[in-house]
Amino acid sequence: MKKLLLILTILFATSVYAEHEESLLDNTLYMQQLPALCGAPNKINNYIDHFGFEAQSLSLGRTRMMKDGEPVYMMTYMVNKDKTESISVLTIPNGTESCILYHTFDLIEDLENYKKN
Repeated sequence: MKKLLLILTILFATSVYAEHEESLLDNTLYMQQLPALCGAPNKINNYIDHFGFEAQSLSLGRTRMMKDGEPVYMMTYMVNKDKTESISVLTIPNGTESCILYHTFDLIEDLENYKKN
């Protein structure tokens, strides 16, 4: 029974991986509306300042999601001063709009210690 379960698990995991790879090639992945908070960059900065967030990291989104693509947006990951909340801010290069994609709570930064306790 254990061998059968192991074989089925391996087969299932393999087929899921293959479906994922295929979906990237045939465009079956799709964009979804997200509950984002958007506005002029100065208004988003007011929100950031009001809740005391500070940037922790920056990264660039590039065309075709390819490493060598042209930069099309910037993501800024931020945490508040007591490191219990986080937000992610998407900024478009022309600077007319920024969006907070999420504002989460109960942040755990050190997963190793968290798992041990």
